[in-house]
Amino acid sequence: VEVTARVTVTPAAHFVWSNRLDLVHDCLVCLRVGRVVQLRHGMPYGLCTGNEHPAPMRVSAFDAAEHGAERRLRCRITSWWAPFSDSVEAGVQASELSAEPWVRLHYRVGCHTCRDSGVGEWLGMEGALESGAASAVSSCPRCGTALVSAVAGPEIDLVG
Repeated sequence: VEVTARVTVTPAAHFVWSNRLDLVHDCLVCLRVGRVVQLRHGMPYGLCTGNEHPAPMRVSAFDAAEHGAERRLRCRITSWWAPFSDSVEAGVQASELSAEPWVRLHYRVGCHTCRDSGVGEWLGMEGALESGAASAVSSCPRCGTALVSAVAGPEIDLVG
């Protein structure tokens, strides 16, 4: 699975993609369809939030790029998968890409306006970008300066 996202940052923003994301995936361990799996780049497995067991998937590529004011992220997620039926919902079949794909990408942002004004806690505000979300603007909670905007949520594709 490949996840891609784009945001635009203002000159007042100090922006960095977080190494963590949440992905809806059909879990081969608990045999449940549509589970939220927490992933971190660098961890050898994910964490299925159903009962917090290790899930056989990981972030195998994490490419962040800057193009002017645009920040791009491309994540490749590798998983071990086989066909199964949901253990609770009769007749529901698993697939390599969930029937309703969804992802939440996390990021951290700081406000240069607050930094330049001497505010000590100007760095480290957390935000997230979710698939299916409409365009959004993230502003500094202290001074209201616009920091990050997204025209669309992340895209999820099944890659070979």
